[in-house]
Amino acid sequence: MIDYILALVISFAGIILGSILALIAPEELKAGKKWWQLLEWAVFIAIIAAMFYFAKINFLWTGLIAALLALLKIAKMDYPALAFVLLLSFADGFLFLAASLIFIYGLPKGTLEAMPIVNMRNSKKSILRVLLGCVKRNILYLILGLAVLPFLAAYL
Repeated sequence: MIDYILALVISFAGIILGSILALIAPEELKAGKKWWQLLEWAVFIAIIAAMFYFAKINFLWTGLIAALLALLKIAKMDYPALAFVLLLSFADGFLFLAASLIFIYGLPKGTLEAMPIVNMRNSKKSILRVLLGCVKRNILYLILGLAVLPFLAAYL
């Protein structure tokens, strides 16, 4: 159980580090936006591919979960839904792979989400403002991840 909580927190750190990356190099954000988006989609596809490869549930359920994740990605609610991928990975035995992929996914996601705050012309671009803005939009990932802990206790 402690390994799940650690994986949840470490994978969430990716989005925070992505925001910090946007603060470190704000002049590179505009030129690199398409590459961050491409990396975000590539890692998202890798997460779905890992689910198909490692999932011990049947292929139909995995396909439905992947389709739901793709719809949530298009609706920009994908990061909180990845908490359920982490739960599935715990049950299927690829927790650290899923956590590391979600961490890597958080880097471009955090960078892209911090871009509007960093690019604001007439405001204070404090580190705290950027980080809190990014955490506020994605705190549901941690809440959902911790909400499934009773299910993990029942599973073990």
